[in-house]
Amino acid sequence: ARKVELTFEKGGEEQSIKVDKILVTVGRKPNTKGWGLENMGVRMDAAGRFIRIDRRCRTSVPGIYAIGDVAGEPMLAHKASAQGEMVAEIIAGHEREFDKVAIPAIVFTEPEIISVGLTPQEAEERGEQVIVGKFPLAASGRALSIEAEKTGGFVRVTARESDHVILGVQAVGTHVAEMHAEFVLALEMGALLEDVAGTVHAHPTMSEAFHESVLKTLGHAIHIG
Repeated sequence: ARKVELTFEKGGEEQSIKVDKILVTVGRKPNTKGWGLENMGVRMDAAGRFIRIDRRCRTSVPGIYAIGDVAGEPMLAHKASAQGEMVAEIIAGHEREFDKVAIPAIVFTEPEIISVGLTPQEAEERGEQVIVGKFPLAASGRALSIEAEKTGGFVRVTARESDHVILGVQAVGTHVAEMHAEFVLALEMGALLEDVAGTVHAHPTMSEAFHESVLKTLGHAIHIG
């Protein structure tokens, strides 16, 4: 089969690799022009791309709500669904607010990629002093048994140094997508590293990698140095 040569820069050095296919993922841009929003008085964001909303998905016009992609990043189906459910409850008279801190983003490639909350760099850019722990799937018994370690995967945890509140979790590897719920729950509930460290995780399971990454962040991981 014909190969494609890809040239890129990494660490200031030009490198090239030959691959079977190249996937171009340049993102999307909103198509909010021509809807008549400006005539309705609906305010847009500073760039004029997304509809501006508050924590209850209310726009600048009373009685008009906006959910999903038109309201900005992250443009994910499960975020839109959660916002829609919340707005329905608000209209029915319930008190609800939406916080996007714990929305999982998953790339269903091989290996799979998960990101929940902040990366270490994002946390530091916000002025946070952080501690980070990273656990390789190659040290996971379950990952080894299903050959998930072959993609060089890991689970990484970022926490605030002062109080050990978990700020973000990222993971890369085969079968890691199914671990996202525990990551989301930890952020949604404002869990500390000690909360996860003190939670018994069954052996052998993939979720042990999250437990081990938390232990690594605290400085006493069991299966790695």
